[in-house]
This record gives sequence, structure tokens and C-alpha cells, in this order.
Amino acid sequence: MRLLTFLLFFSISLSQTFSTYDYVGSRATAMSGSITSGPSGEWSIFHNPAQLSDLDRSIITSGICEIYNLDFLSYSHFGLANNGWGINFEQMATEINNKTLSKESVLGISRGIQLYKDRQSILQSGIRLNLYSYNLGKSAGLEGDGSAGINLGSGSAQGIDLGFQGILNHKYYIGYYMQNVISYIDSPSLGSNLPKSFSIGLSYKPYQDLLTSLDINQLSGHTDSEIRFGIEYQVIESFKIRTGLQSNPNRFSGGFELSKLNIGNNNLSIAYSFLTHHVLPMTHQFSISLDF
Repeated sequence: MRLLTFLLFFSISLSQTFSTYDYVGSRATAMSGSITSGPSGEWSIFHNPAQLSDLDRSIITSGICEIYNLDFLSYSHFGLANNGWGINFEQMATEINNKTLSKESVLGISRGIQLYKDRQSILQSGIRLNLYSYNLGKSAGLEGDGSAGINLGSGSAQGIDLGFQGILNHKYYIGYYMQNVISYIDSPSLGSNLPKSFSIGLSYKPYQDLLTSLDINQLSGHTDSEIRFGIEYQVIESFKIRTGLQSNPNRFSGGFELSKLNIGNNNLSIAYSFLTHHVLPMTHQFSISLDF
């Protein structure tokens, strides 16, 4: 019973309805979440939506991980992007002994818009509407295994993300991303707003094969900020390596991506990444994407 109670409150503390997860996808995990600014890609579906305005191809991407390498805490994501639009679906569940203690999911619809462009500079903006849902499963009950437990409830919430990015000479990037800047939770017992976070990112691309990124992330209501730094290097045309660092807490990350695997006229990419934790085991992330 104690174990089920612990897992229930542990899952609530990490679930999307009550908090945010900034490491969706292999690139975000490998670069410690420092992807607020920079070129567009499949990660733009889940993060700064302003980058979608520069995405001129269609992409399908999907991935799965066990957060902190805990087999009862699974996280999966799926995304689709086309011509500046993006659709994302993410789900996290806490399961033990084939019983679901909690399940969180979000469906998002994004749009990136190019506000201004000349020979040297580009100004982008983006918006995302998130539709959250949650189910807290059953309590442990008298037997302690959930068989005679009571339903703890379910509900939904809505949130809006906003993003901006400026680009100079395709070398210098500055981005600003606000999560759940406007939000509402349908269940009054859980408050009326989702957690808000704000991040500003600076990226520098001195030449085509190298990108460095710096992010400062702030969760609303908290006095401490997280500083994140990431590097992406294209070793050869079809192989990239990534690494990152984060403070507060101190974390280290890394990974690689194997791309341009031809399937007909489409390009398949496979990526792996890891992210350490100062107390818990590291998280391993696997992602796959298809350009068409």
C-alpha cells in the first residue's frame, strides 16, 4: 500500500497537467533542453512553435522513453508537421502490476508565421493550443493493490503557448518561448491555471556543421532559473552528435542521430539520447522521424 501511495504522488508530481516536461524528443534530451532558439526541425512541433514557419517540408516523428529509467513511468510522443502547421500528441502513464495509477496526455495544434524577412534577417512567431486530459486511476483500497479502490477522478485543461524568434544571417538566433501563458483547468479542485514557464534562447551557427545553444528557463513562481547549454555537430552528412549541460539541478546529456536513410523518396532518421539526473537514474530517449 505504501508503494502504491508513493507511486501515485510521484506520478502526480511529474505529470503534464501539474508540471511541464521540457525534454520531448531526442534532440531536446541530448541538448539538455536548450532548443528554444535555432533552425527548424521535428523538435519545433513540441517546443518553440515560431520555428515552424521555416519548416517547408512534411515530417512525421515519434518517440518513447522511460523517465529516469523507471519501467512504471513511460512517456511517448507523436508529431506531424506540414507547411508551417504542427500537430503533437504526448502521453505519460504510471503503471505497476498492470494497474494504471495515472495517465496524462496532451493534444496540441501549432502554427508558425513569418512576420518579416529581408536579405539578412527573419522575424518569426508561433502559437500552440494544448488540450490536456488526465485520469488519476484508483486509490490503493483496503487490500493495498487497487482492486477495491475508489476512482480518484479525471478531467481536462487547456493552455496556449506563444513563441518568437529572430534570425540574422542564418548564424545568430534569439528565441523566446512561453508555455501555458493562458490556461484553464476544468476541475476546480486543482486550481484554475496550469504551470507557466518562460525561456529565452541564444544560438550561434558559425558554419553549417556546428550549432551552439544557450537557454535560460524560468518556472513561474520560482526564484531560481535553469541554465542550459547544448552543442550539435554534424560529423558527416548523415550523422550528428549532440551533447548538453544544465544547472539547477546539474545534469549532463548526449546523443546522436543517423539520418538520410532512404525509403523510396523519403528520408528516415533514427536518434538516441540520454539525460542524467543528480539523484535518479538517467533517462534514455529513442526517436524516429520521416521526411516526405
